[in-house]
Amino acid sequence: MPRTNTNDPRPNGLMLGAASGLAAGLVGAVAMTAFQAVLARGRITSGVSGPPSTEKAADALALATVGHGLPRSRRPAAGETVHNVVGALVGGAYGVAAEVDPRVTRGGGAAFGAVAATVVDETLVPAFRFGDPFWRAPVFSHPYSYLSHVVFGAVTEAARKVFRRFFRQVEAGASVVMQQPEPPVVVTAPEPDPRRTLTLAFLLGACAGPRTSAPLAIASWAARLGWIDVKGSPLAFLASPRAVSMTTPMALGELVVDKLPSTPSRTQAVGVAARVASGAVSGAALAGGRSPRAALAGAAGALVATYVGHSLRTQTAKAFGRDFPVAAVEDLLAFGGAAMVCLAVLAPAEAPSG
Repeated sequence: MPRTNTNDPRPNGLMLGAASGLAAGLVGAVAMTAFQAVLARGRITSGVSGPPSTEKAADALALATVGHGLPRSRRPAAGETVHNVVGALVGGAYGVAAEVDPRVTRGGGAAFGAVAATVVDETLVPAFRFGDPFWRAPVFSHPYSYLSHVVFGAVTEAARKVFRRFFRQVEAGASVVMQQPEPPVVVTAPEPDPRRTLTLAFLLGACAGPRTSAPLAIASWAARLGWIDVKGSPLAFLASPRAVSMTTPMALGELVVDKLPSTPSRTQAVGVAARVASGAVSGAALAGGRSPRAALAGAAGALVATYVGHSLRTQTAKAFGRDFPVAAVEDLLAFGGAAMVCLAVLAPAEAPSG
């Protein structure tokens, strides 16, 4: 039976591949760091002495762009940022390659991970003198690198499938809205798909990690416009003008408060509880307002995103020496991501999922 190619080789398909690969590569890079941290607890390391290659790369980049190296205190965070950026870029290239020829995804991303280890760790790192050539490096550093990158590849491939499906659903949902008359838009919801609904609820809840009010404000607008149907449910109030008039100023206020130096950490108990509650309510609303499982999925997304997002923002802001640009990117991801999730829920069940 001939192989069916469900990917789209046209330019819009390549953009889809790049976007899903970039996002997935970042997830894979974070997973790789977590995997190596677990190995380190068991006293398993690469055996390489001195600063990591990512810190050397970050220092060299700073020297080339601003004329001086990084302070020693900022190098670990800058190195981790370089690791994440490289992971995202490699993932983006992989996403494009997967659109051109799906065979590159064989092995669930393991082959891609092995290739990434060969190209990056075994070739580019020594070529730029960020590490020793393979014949001088500790013997165990090679299997350590390949195993770590196989984890990176496997997680990147799994995440790429999720993001690709999500972006296709966002595109299909946007098409549904564009075909409707002037607002308020009342859209007939597609047939329910429990797994898809829970995935979207998790993603919507995750938008509460960076900004507590983001999923609530966007879900309220979506309910008002008819993108999500909460009529007759305990969350029917979200579709009311009063709810929109309350959640919108809350969201705008948070955009300002988040940038203030006196704002407490999101990982404090009150901040975590507020984010989990926001994720739970918005996740349930996405599923029609009557799904405890969707509420739990939204709460789980908020909890995960709170801690992961806090770690990424802290290290990235420390690497750049400024917090505001990182916070602005978070704003975009939180509110833009929530809007995309609410569009994705409108996608017809038969929309291509890749």
